Amino acid sequence: MCYSVGKFTMRKSAKTRFRITIPRLVRGLAIVFLSTIVLSSAAVAVVIDGVAIIVNKDAILVSQINETLMPFMQEYRTKYSGAELKKKMDELRQTVIEQAIETKLILQVAKQKGIVPDERDVDVRIEMVKSRFPSEDVFLEGLAAKGITYREYRDQVAEQVLVQDTIKLVAGSDINISENEIRDFYDAHLSEFVTEPKVKLAQIFLKIPTDSTPEQVEELRQKAEQLHILIEDGMAFSELARTYSEGPYREKDGVIGVVGHGEILPELEDIAFGLQTGEMSPVIQTTYGLHVLKSLESFPARKITLDEARPLIEDRITETKRSEKYKEWIKKLREDAFIEVKI
Repeated sequence: MCYSVGKFTMRKSAKTRFRITIPRLVRGLAIVFLSTIVLSSAAVAVVIDGVAIIVNKDAILVSQINETLMPFMQEYRTKYSGAELKKKMDELRQTVIEQAIETKLILQVAKQKGIVPDERDVDVRIEMVKSRFPSEDVFLEGLAAKGITYREYRDQVAEQVLVQDTIKLVAGSDINISENEIRDFYDAHLSEFVTEPKVKLAQIFLKIPTDSTPEQVEELRQKAEQLHILIEDGMAFSELARTYSEGPYREKDGVIGVVGHGEILPELEDIAFGLQTGEMSPVIQTTYGLHVLKSLESFPARKITLDEARPLIEDRITETKRSEKYKEWIKKLREDAFIEVKI
């Protein structure tokens, strides 16, 4: 080979999308480029074209490298200067070169295996970019301003889809996980497999208008206190909430639903999580109004069993193995390839 270049969250779904774990900047370059090539308003620099890299019998042009670099160069120039800018630009340039080589190798494999991009996926990605523009005409004007036709842009998107589909086919198959691996992962990450405490709440809420006088606020407080006494005397919380409460939960008998930490007002949170099931809070005043809370059910933090954690563990192990398989595969492709960097 000729190569002449210097040198766990529990809310995660069990059905995760396929992802290869490679360096973040490398993984994101092509995707970001697809957007910035349209969204960037900066003028295109004049480039004298030529061959930048040879990968087997295919050439990567200087203009292709520069087109990928340009949006990042503009961003780097606003963040860095002097020696730091030069260092960052050299690192970025090397990253783009390395990614261009890997992309070309993957495309060559796709051609050999007869893999073609999923046109529906291409359509979805283009529509996502289009949605950032006021209209399709403005989107097309953005392409034209960059000197790119819609056909060329679609081909670029299709190429990225093809790269990802090829990686899925090669690195996403024949992944086996043993029961011992699952158990070992669980034992090594026990602190991750704990649920967050939650509470199911209902409330009676009386809004305090922004222009209320202290006397009017006190009058509302007395009303809230009277409602509190009626509930203590045996009247149904739900009935009084439906009759007197204000806000979106009135029609639901005051039921807010199940909440976790950070999902309700801080003034209410400590009190809400301190209530026993069936217990009612005192009248609480916030900047929004007066609240009376009731705990309908408590869900304390608990350890998640191995069986409950199994789908997530399988996803995590599978992702790691796919990443390792990808790295081995791309390393072998590079070792077997003729690669010459001319820039």
